[in-house]
Amino acid sequence: MQFYSNTMWVSLYARIHSREILHFEVSYQIFKPISRAHTTLSLSRLCSSLVSGNSSPHTKITLIMSSRSNLIINAEDDRDVTAFDLGVFSTPTARTGIIDTLIKDGRILSQKFKQAIDESTYGGTTCADVEKGTNTGSTESTAKLGTLTGVFLPCLQNILGVILFIRLPFITSQAGCIQTTLIILMCVTSTFLTALSLSAIATNGTIQAGGPYYVISRNLGVEIGGALGLLFYLGTTIASSMYVLGAIEAIQTGFDLSDKFTFDTQVMALALMFLIASIVSVGVKYVNMGAFVFLGVVLVSIFCLTSGVSLFAADVFDGKLSNDDRIFGDNINSNYTEDPDTKQIPNFFSLLALFYPSVTGIMAGSNRSSVLSNPGKSIPTGTIGAIMTTTLIYISVVWLFGSFVSNEALKADKLIVTAVTFPHELIVKIGIIMSSIGAALQCVAGAPRLLAAIAMDETIPFLRPFMPASPTAEPKRAVWLTWFIASLPTLAGNLDFITPIITMFFLLMYAGCNISCFFLSIVKTPNFRPTFKYFHWSTSLFGFIWCIGLALVISWYTAIVAISLCVILYGYIKSQGAVRDWGDVTQGFLYNVASHALTALEDSDDFHAKNWRPQILTILDIDEDGYPCEKHLLSLAAQLKKGNGLNMLLSIVEGSILDPKVNAQIHRATMVLKNEAENQDMHGYVSILPSASNAEETILTAIQNNGLGKLNANTVLMSFPNNWKEGKNAGSFVSMLIGVTNTKKAILLFKGSDSFPDARNIQKEGTIDIWWIVFDGGLLLLIPFLLSKSKTWKRGATLRLFAVITEPTENKNDLETAIHEHLKSVRISASVTIIDLSSTEISIATAMRDDQPEDRCEAESPKSNVTMVEIMLSPKKTKEIRMIKDRTVEEVFAEIASPSKRKIDSKSRLTAATEEPHESRMRAATTFNNALKMNSSSSKLVVLNLPLMRSFNNPEEYMNYTEKLCDGIENVLLVRGSGAEVITTCG
Repeated sequence: MQFYSNTMWVSLYARIHSREILHFEVSYQIFKPISRAHTTLSLSRLCSSLVSGNSSPHTKITLIMSSRSNLIINAEDDRDVTAFDLGVFSTPTARTGIIDTLIKDGRILSQKFKQAIDESTYGGTTCADVEKGTNTGSTESTAKLGTLTGVFLPCLQNILGVILFIRLPFITSQAGCIQTTLIILMCVTSTFLTALSLSAIATNGTIQAGGPYYVISRNLGVEIGGALGLLFYLGTTIASSMYVLGAIEAIQTGFDLSDKFTFDTQVMALALMFLIASIVSVGVKYVNMGAFVFLGVVLVSIFCLTSGVSLFAADVFDGKLSNDDRIFGDNINSNYTEDPDTKQIPNFFSLLALFYPSVTGIMAGSNRSSVLSNPGKSIPTGTIGAIMTTTLIYISVVWLFGSFVSNEALKADKLIVTAVTFPHELIVKIGIIMSSIGAALQCVAGAPRLLAAIAMDETIPFLRPFMPASPTAEPKRAVWLTWFIASLPTLAGNLDFITPIITMFFLLMYAGCNISCFFLSIVKTPNFRPTFKYFHWSTSLFGFIWCIGLALVISWYTAIVAISLCVILYGYIKSQGAVRDWGDVTQGFLYNVASHALTALEDSDDFHAKNWRPQILTILDIDEDGYPCEKHLLSLAAQLKKGNGLNMLLSIVEGSILDPKVNAQIHRATMVLKNEAENQDMHGYVSILPSASNAEETILTAIQNNGLGKLNANTVLMSFPNNWKEGKNAGSFVSMLIGVTNTKKAILLFKGSDSFPDARNIQKEGTIDIWWIVFDGGLLLLIPFLLSKSKTWKRGATLRLFAVITEPTENKNDLETAIHEHLKSVRISASVTIIDLSSTEISIATAMRDDQPEDRCEAESPKSNVTMVEIMLSPKKTKEIRMIKDRTVEEVFAEIASPSKRKIDSKSRLTAATEEPHESRMRAATTFNNALKMNSSSSKLVVLNLPLMRSFNNPEEYMNYTEKLCDGIENVLLVRGSGAEVITTCG
């Protein structure tokens, strides 16, 4: 086993295709194809193909790791070949989990490699607290943490903040004790419900770097995760501005330094912000070292101010207040007046927005789940305990100050907590400043790591410059970007102006966490097995609704702006084509929807004509590497996607499923064929089956058993074999056509050439010609119509309908008018031309007709001798027009052509036709082909009826006849309906 822990690049040579050698260079997570190769084949697929049995001499590749976060493992020991096809992992999370598994196995990696891997990870941080910046440091202690030190105290430190000291008494003076308590409970409800969801998610697996971003992106998908992650980054960044302004306000008010010069608040705030960013850029470990010191200062300050106000209420201690300020019950009810600082009159919801940032910070514990001795117990207990403790502190402060301090005193001095501090006001003054600076340090330390976590996922291109320069480097660019963004809100000069913005961003992020847990719960994937059981999908859903509702009632227009920004970011990330296989809940949700839909379809009757759509199974010949032998067939299949049905590709390789080499070939060919389909803008399903003996039987079995329930192929698309004259090819092919017909599926037989346009080759002019000989349920009209609506044809292609008359007709003009009316009724636009071939000794239609006509009607069918034109011209016109299969144009429109004379016995005509010698039929085919070449030689595509196989004595006659029909035309699509109506006049 070889290990490249510090390798800057590894060159890998491997023969995966017989035609060329691929040279891949691995450099910092970038797999770059040097030569012209099939670039969509990832390195993981390459390694998998090598170990799975490719004949390359370079199959001894064992372990390749880039120095950031990618892992490719393929192991081969003396006993057997073991392939760890792990793919390209863009996050340390996946890599770490697999490395741990391999170490436990013992045969692949030893414990000494674990240390080298850990040292090469991003800062050694596996669970950074990015909600307010708590980082676990560059190395994690091997000792596991308990509930108190691992969850409760970190959450307490992050929740308690500057709002408690310099705004909560002011909020109480405006809203009163009752409404302020309601504000606290409304805010805490959102965090409590979110904590329940987080506890469930955190105890279902480790939450890695990125905190809530990690939770949402891995559960709701890369787009929603990236959008909300960026908003959360902005919220955390602007929160640092709030703390800096709080510290400056405490300095100015507490030490009488206000209004010393113009814009003094802004200048001091900018200077302090620069100092904080400089400290963080030196090293986050210095911030973490002081974290619990700052928490201790905050707790001491809270104890001193609550002691002071209690003594003040008992008339034992006055502090800086007078006896006149001691008024009992002066703030029980609300009393909204103008704020002298903002010059605005607050209301209930503006105060709610002002207070909300003081309840955030609940992620601090769940982000440390990997270092907890018992996450299932510690995270719920510690987080909810911290929420309850801080809620009790807030409510106690509200009722202590609101009940015993006058309303006038609370409104006049926003720093009134220092006036009643026992034993000295300086304790709380210093405590406020230190707690504010400490919180700002945590935000500036955590926000860049959140940005780095998003950037390292490489889902947002414009964040790539902010990825760390090396795996062990600090994200300094992200730090200084955070400093720049955080400096802008400080220019407001008052934290009251920026707290609503922070509130919106946090509420959206918490809403995302709740909805993530909700989807995980209702999808019921077997992998969702949280050890925390005290939650329900309804609590997560209620938490989502509560958070969104709070955002809207606080400021609906600000919420709309924030949500719009999220939608814009979502659209941007989606447009960049960021795809990550993170197993997000979207897959499980889609699985549930598909499962229920399939069950519902299974219980329903057959599709109504209005709902019928071509579910196409394309039988494609491929070479040994998986490349289609006839790309024009793949192009045609891709262009039929406007039917909005399933698009499936089926190919056969020679060999047995028991042969490992055949399995490796199937794996490679599947990847190649998927890529070829994507190059044609075709999104479908690829199936490559082995056939050890009879390929024809394998194909027919696959046709019968494709799909699931009612969601299976109803149309088979295949290519006309050019080598049908060789050996028994004609017999095998005709047998397969008969087998497909017996399965009641429609047939599309394409006799094409390289001149057929690629799916991405836009046709600005040209025609698609339809040669209508017999009616087949409408498929002959529907297929060209769908083609004309595809991206390839819709700009310039026009439809032309050539109605072939095989019997003498008295009134061609009326027949043409009737066909126009029919096209109008089925909403298909095409020109109509009548082609009279009634002079031939045998009708061209005889080879197109079944010997057992069957009714393909939807409801009550008119009698077979009642024509479409008769129905349309009748005073009691019906809405549905029913046709009989395999009727010719003149039969369908018989009465308009010669109402007094025509009554056709289709069966007797067919019986007579089958008795005609093959030469007569070939002369009829030649006559038809001459008309075809005369009218459609320049057409881009000709669509006509496929002759019926049972009308011929042997396969060679059938193939010869069919080939003669198409002679001289480059691209011909022969269509045979299944017997079901596929177009209708109904809306």
